[in-house]
Formats: sequence, structure tokens, C-alpha cells
Amino acid sequence: MENAEFDYIVVGAGSSGSVVANRLSADPKIKVCLLEAGPSDRSGLTAFKTRIPIGSVFLLPSPATNWGYFFKGGQNLKDRPIPTHRGRVSGGSSSVNGMLYMRGHPRDYDDWAAQGNAGWNWADVLPIFKKQENREHGANELHGVGGELNVTRLRTQNPVSKAFLDSAVETQFRINDDFNGADQQGFGSWDVTQKGGQRWNSARAFLHPVLDRPNLRVVNDCETLRILFEGRRATGLLIRHEGAEAILKARGEIILCAGAYNSPKLLMLSGIGDAATLATHGIASVHHLPGVGQNLQDHPTAWIEFEDPTGDSAALNWKTLPRYTVAALQYAFFKTGPLTSNAVEAGGFVRTEPGLERCDIQYVFMPARRAPGQFMPRTHGFTLMPVLLRPKSRGYMELASSDPSDKPILHPNFLDNEDDTKALVRGTQIGRQILSAPAMKRYCGRETIPGVEKQSFEEIADAIKASIMTSYHPVGTCKMAPASDPGSVVDERLRVRGIERLRVVDSSIMPTIIGGNTNAPSMMIGEKGATCVIEDARQ
Repeated sequence: MENAEFDYIVVGAGSSGSVVANRLSADPKIKVCLLEAGPSDRSGLTAFKTRIPIGSVFLLPSPATNWGYFFKGGQNLKDRPIPTHRGRVSGGSSSVNGMLYMRGHPRDYDDWAAQGNAGWNWADVLPIFKKQENREHGANELHGVGGELNVTRLRTQNPVSKAFLDSAVETQFRINDDFNGADQQGFGSWDVTQKGGQRWNSARAFLHPVLDRPNLRVVNDCETLRILFEGRRATGLLIRHEGAEAILKARGEIILCAGAYNSPKLLMLSGIGDAATLATHGIASVHHLPGVGQNLQDHPTAWIEFEDPTGDSAALNWKTLPRYTVAALQYAFFKTGPLTSNAVEAGGFVRTEPGLERCDIQYVFMPARRAPGQFMPRTHGFTLMPVLLRPKSRGYMELASSDPSDKPILHPNFLDNEDDTKALVRGTQIGRQILSAPAMKRYCGRETIPGVEKQSFEEIADAIKASIMTSYHPVGTCKMAPASDPGSVVDERLRVRGIERLRVVDSSIMPTIIGGNTNAPSMMIGEKGATCVIEDARQ
């Protein structure tokens, strides 16, 4: 790509960036450039893999479409490296995720506002969620129709998933038909971002319909190396595209939508971060902002796994080959059947202690066993994942070096706070109770994780530390907070503190993680961030 100049340059065509590029380029007088490190999702095998709901099993093993990041496991994680997948393709992680449409609890956003971030309470963000949504079940006071993001129910559900929901009812939990409704608590099937049996990622929703705008230029397979400055004003980017470096100039603003790892990484590579730490990598400080890369939060996830003697669960072997041959034909001709599954088909929210204002555990049920390194599991089983919604532990990320090609070092610090361990143990105990209900009896073979012999608090806690994973919901590393907060990176308008013409507009700005999946909130942040850019430009 040759040197060029634009009004706005957006880095990252993922969940937030696709929305930002759409909204800014709606004004034909504004020239917008959208940069994406990965390939386009519009052609070839990548298009197929991003559209078929189970396509993440093809995308995640490939370094071409997955950043391949790992958490560095500490003592509480038995020193295990934990994969923390991030989509490296148009649509970002909305191209590889479980497609759950989840907003979180209204109080999560009220908490943001209460921390000093005006304009971010539930009453402010609900209209944005409704504007973006096209809910196939229809509109109401909490849901919208006519938006770009299609929201529907799964077209198929494994019989083991249905039995799990029956077992939840037998354990005295209620069925919840809308986890984005008045109350999260209960169990049920998820709303998903699909349309016509296909994945409906942020690129298909917000970017594809506007690609013919002459004032919008999208550049795929483009590595952003560094932000360029004149003093403390962001003026452009140094990029690498097709093996050659180029400089892109911005007359207006540069907007980072690269996610909770890559946005702070780019800031630090460009000299924005803790000055002393940057100096150890030979990076000259442009602005001392020690909060960059701090405040890392994610949803730590425990595991309960059983063998399935019935063979109804998802697994690929000689016995199930005819089943999946039929499934392939169903999908090819009708966009129905098992291949429309999102793999995590059901679940729910619970309070593990009386008196809790909000649910503290989300359950995610997968009618299959984990299959690290495999396209699909070869043996039958199922997995129930208790997910800790509001961990008290905080992690951080740091640069490995000043080389943009080096992956950042990620420290999740899962279970550093003992309360987090206690909540996950309680979640595991309740999960076991649900799975012991009559509806699941025929499906429950041997418990492989944590193992039936693990019964005491200490034994379960130790098993959790040996198997804990992430829900792939990293947030918080460019914290939105008032100037009085020493960890603040952006203000309530998402402007990087101390720097002109530079914003961060993605999940990294969340001061505290929301109680649910983070994809829909990331799109909401993209919408609100774009509005801030447009409004501020008019002043």
C-alpha cells in the first residue's frame, strides 16, 4: 500500500472496528481507512469457514486467522500456559466465537457510570443495543428489530443439551426464555448471532453492506507497526502491507479497535505506557500512562466433564460418520441440522450464595468433550463449564520486546483472590447437583473432570487450578476512568489521556468486566465510540 492520507484511520475490523468504520463512513465527505491484520471473510475458504457456525474449528488452529496468544500460568494455574484465542480476520473474534448474544446485567453499566464514566449507565447503552439488534422474535421494551445484527435461536439442539435443561428444572431452577430480559437467572437456550443458519459476525452485519462506499477503504493483511506523533498529537501510522512499509496520515483521528491485547500493545510500542518499563525495551516515552496494559480481566472457567455411554453427544468416529454425512447434506441444502450448532448450546445463570444482588456464575453446556488439537472429539461425552462472572483478581499484559511481531506476555492472575476460588468451587458443586438429576442419568458415565473422587473443597479447588481455562473474554487493559484514577487510559469519550486525536474503542476500555459474553457489548462500544468521534468533530 502506498503512502496516503485519510480523515480517520481505524485499526482492527473486528466487533468494534466494523461498527466504527460503518458509522464514520456514512458521511460521504469523510474519508475513512480500515486496517485489518488478517484476511477478508468475503471470499474463498475463509468465507466458508466464517459463515458455517462450526467453522471456528477450522479457523482457530490456523495462525492466519488466530493470533495464537497464551496466558502465562502462575502458581495458581499449576504453571500451565492457557490459550486465549483472538480472531485475526475480518469480524475479529465475532468470526470465531460461540455466537452468544449477551449484554450482561444492567447494573454492570450503572457501575461504570458510578465509577465516574458519565454517559455509560444502562439507560444510556440500552438504546444502542436496541438500535443494532434485529431480533427475529420481535421487538419489546428491551429488544429491537431492524438493526444490522441479526439475533435468533439455534436451529438445532443436541438431545444431551435438551436433557441438561430438563435436569436444571428438576433441580428447581426455572427456565429463562430471554437472558437479556428483565432477569438473567435461570436456564435455557441462548440467543445467537446467526442468520439463515449461518454465523452473522460483525463484518457481515456492519461492514459488508457498506463496502461500496467510495470514501471507505478497507485493507486486509495489513500489520500496524506504530503510531506516529508530532509532540503529543497522533498524526499517522506506520504499517506493513504486502511486505512493504508505508505511512498513513490522519487529518482527524486514529481509532484503535484492535482488542484487549493488541490495542494496549500498539500504544506501548508507540511510546504510550509506563515510561520506565518502555525504556527497558528501548522505546522512547511519548507519554507516561502507567495504566496501559493493566487491569486485565477475563472470565475464568472451571470444567465438569463426563463420558457419554449413549453416543448421542457430538464426536467424530466410525459410528457417527453416517450421522455427519447426513448433517453435511442438511446444511448444504437447507442450512439446518447439527452443523448449525454453536457447540455451546445451552446454559444459565445462578447465584451461588443467598443475598447476592447479581448472578455470580454462568453455566455453559457443551454436548461434547474438549478436544485439544482435534477437529472434533473422537469419544463421546459432555462438558458443563461454570464461568466466574465478576472475578476480583486482576491481571496485566506486557511487551516481550520492541518488535511488533513478538506476542505480548499475558498474565491473567486467575484465582489470585481467594473469593474467586470459592465461587468456582460453589459453581462446580451446584453444577454436579444439576447433572445428577434424573433427566441426565442415562447420559452420565464416568466423571473425568474433576473426577468423582474430588469431593472436598480443597480437592475441588486443586482440580480447578489444574484445569481452569478462559471464556475468551479479555477486557480492561485500556481502562476508561476519571483522570483522578491512576490506572485511567481513556476518558468517558474514549480519548487517550494526554494525547490528541487518538482513541481506543473496543473491549479494552471496560473498567470492570460485564456479567456475560462480551461480543455484543463490544459492538455497543463501537457504536458509542463512533458517536463520540462524530459529535466531538462538530464542536
